[in-house]
Amino acid sequence: MWEALASIGSISSAIVIAVTVIFAARQVRVTVDQLEQVRKATQFDAARTVLLEMADPAFVDAYRFVFHDLDRMLANDSFRREVALIGLADDRVHKELVVLRAFDRIGTYVRFGLVDGEIIYSSYANRVVHCYERLREMIAVYRHVSGTPMFPNFDFLYDDCQRWLAANGIVIDIGSATKRIAEYQSQFSAQQSATGAG
Repeated sequence: MWEALASIGSISSAIVIAVTVIFAARQVRVTVDQLEQVRKATQFDAARTVLLEMADPAFVDAYRFVFHDLDRMLANDSFRREVALIGLADDRVHKELVVLRAFDRIGTYVRFGLVDGEIIYSSYANRVVHCYERLREMIAVYRHVSGTPMFPNFDFLYDDCQRWLAANGIVIDIGSATKRIAEYQSQFSAQQSATGAG
């Protein structure tokens, strides 16, 4: 009889332990799901911040400067001399610094997992690649003058973006894109001169 009671007690204990394990596993699953939701919300917030920064008028103006005016400005001795000032140069004149700082900051977010790079690359891969390739010479000058590896996270952003592009079968050829833009725009100047409008 005592043996039967001991067996019933053991079975009861096993059932209690099994039920406890099931509820604990379920609670762990719920906690993991909650943590995933928090992670997604944090990613969304961070990505939103980055995407808004890249749409900010100051950044867009600086991006346009890099695209349209940087080559012309680099021919100016005064502008080239001021490049050595790095952080002391006037951002209103040296708008490339706005772009470099923004992409270095964004590269930091991506490098340390605060923002998923794919979110950035799916919308702004062209800007990342274009700006890095246009500013590569400037980055080298800044590094030489400062003696430090400035903008390392922009390097990371560019390299990671290139990996993402390759993995997705996307090729960005800035030279060809620039040529196509010029060809497209020339149609309008040809049309205006043909009609006599100016």
